[in-house]
Amino acid sequence: MKVDTQTGIVGLLIAQGLKKVYHVRSTSLNLPPVTIDHENGWGLPLLKHCFTEERYSQIHTAAVDPYYEPEDPGRMPTYNGATGELIKDIPLLRMYRVSRRRFRTFCAEGIDVQYGKSLNNISYSNDGKMVKANFEDNTSATGSLLVGADGTHSPTRHQIFINDKEKATAKLVPYNAINLHVCYGDVAKAQHVRQGHPIMYHGIHPKGYWQFIAIQDVPDPDKPETWVFQLQTTWKKTTEPDLADEDVASLEKHWKRAEGMGEPFKSANLWIPEGTKVSVNKMAYWVPEKWDTRGGRVILAGDAGHPMTFQRGQGLNHGIADAAYLIQLLKSVKEGNKAQDVAIEEYMNELVERAGEEVRTSIVNTDMLHDWGRFTNSPIFTAGGHASQTNKIALEAQRHKEELLKAEEESKS
Repeated sequence: MKVDTQTGIVGLLIAQGLKKVYHVRSTSLNLPPVTIDHENGWGLPLLKHCFTEERYSQIHTAAVDPYYEPEDPGRMPTYNGATGELIKDIPLLRMYRVSRRRFRTFCAEGIDVQYGKSLNNISYSNDGKMVKANFEDNTSATGSLLVGADGTHSPTRHQIFINDKEKATAKLVPYNAINLHVCYGDVAKAQHVRQGHPIMYHGIHPKGYWQFIAIQDVPDPDKPETWVFQLQTTWKKTTEPDLADEDVASLEKHWKRAEGMGEPFKSANLWIPEGTKVSVNKMAYWVPEKWDTRGGRVILAGDAGHPMTFQRGQGLNHGIADAAYLIQLLKSVKEGNKAQDVAIEEYMNELVERAGEEVRTSIVNTDMLHDWGRFTNSPIFTAGGHASQTNKIALEAQRHKEELLKAEEESKS
């Protein structure tokens, strides 16, 4: 079996998993770098389907701070963004926050990744067995399954829904979002900014701002002046109605915005060095719906299959779930227990139900976090980073973890 994946992290995870089932080549798009990091919560144990035990035990090396031992259970401190007062520690599962760049490198090890590819179109053989990805450089790759893991604005998704462009298009949400990476180069400043939590924390501002601070890189745990932080701020476009689109990335305007924040958010943003790049994130979502798999020959995965707003931090968890479930199904195909077209239909139906719910939940969560009167009822406050009770894959992984812990305790007694 040959599988071609248009690949970000999720595509690489699928390729890693298939190394355990088939001899597989991976054809990867050279996607633009994305600098937002990810939390691996309930998706963490599912990675065992993608890696060997030895490789799985090394995942911590891709963490933003590989020297930090995550809390179990985890927590997400939530502060009043205007006063700095702690509102609540939101419950999380034990998690690693990974650097996308570092985790992508980790996942790519041993995979034949071909860079510089942009999908032009997809063609299918008349015998119902093969699929071909045709690229803009006049090359192509042929296999029995094409995995479109090519991001929020997935070319694969647009090919699948080629006769309905609107159905394939991710929808933008009416929010501004900025993202920065900052090294303060100062011990006291770095320690002050990290005081909210060793890994990440956020603030809800009464004026409608969502503020987020996370550690991005820890080259040396004993040298805070070398630490790099990620700062994010999001707000409804109507919160600053006079702000022109070209000014969203203005550092000067952001410094003025920061004057109304409480500590440590205020100093963290006012201390941003002049000349620091401010990236603007265009938040978008696509609620997955069933598609024609062409007899089990084309699927979507990761952000291609369920792009969502990021404040609840569930995107990568669902991408990992896609990879884990697909690997299990394709293993059944290899063993002769299931036909490929049946397995792929099962994959699609499960993704649409599980991830569709999360996309809709994340939109509600984003809206509520920017509304001071409603934020305490938001999904991240009521459910934290836990999977929904209808997420069968995540609940199975959690039950398995609990069984292992119970067996470990019994062996000690």
